[in-house]
Amino acid sequence: MKPALLILTVFIWGLTATISASQNFKTVKIGQKVWMAENLNIEVPGSWCYDNNPENCKKYGRLYTYEAALKACPKGWHLPTDKEWDELINYFGGEDVAGKELKSGVNTRFYALLGGSRIPMGSFGLIETYGCYWSSTKYDKNHAWYRYFSNTSDLVVRSYFSLNYGFSVRYVKD
Repeated sequence: MKPALLILTVFIWGLTATISASQNFKTVKIGQKVWMAENLNIEVPGSWCYDNNPENCKKYGRLYTYEAALKACPKGWHLPTDKEWDELINYFGGEDVAGKELKSGVNTRFYALLGGSRIPMGSFGLIETYGCYWSSTKYDKNHAWYRYFSNTSDLVVRSYFSLNYGFSVRYVKD
């Protein structure tokens, strides 16, 4: 049986967002792109629940290495490029202010969660403090660009990190 498709279009403060649930993924259309509206929670090798606690996966999704984020990608989706992250952030006023809107989800329904991260040695940190999200764009052979949100500012920061760290994942529809 094919899953039902629910679509809701909302118009708030000049923003039109289409929210749907299909194949168990909530989505939101922002600009010309359809983004997953919540962090991915599909178990693959190289992914973890924060503190290895399944309850954290229910709220924050899983944390993925770069390679696991590529492998977990459902058909019809892709890990956003660095440029696609830029487009999303610029849609909401740029890196200095976009974090407020993308974290709150009040008008966007994006809800950038602060799910922390996992370091390669196996420990977890910064849940409810930082939300780190992979891009598909590599910085070099051992690092990739990512974006992070913090509970202390409205900034969305662009940086690069080792491919072996565990970060949250959102995908963009092909």
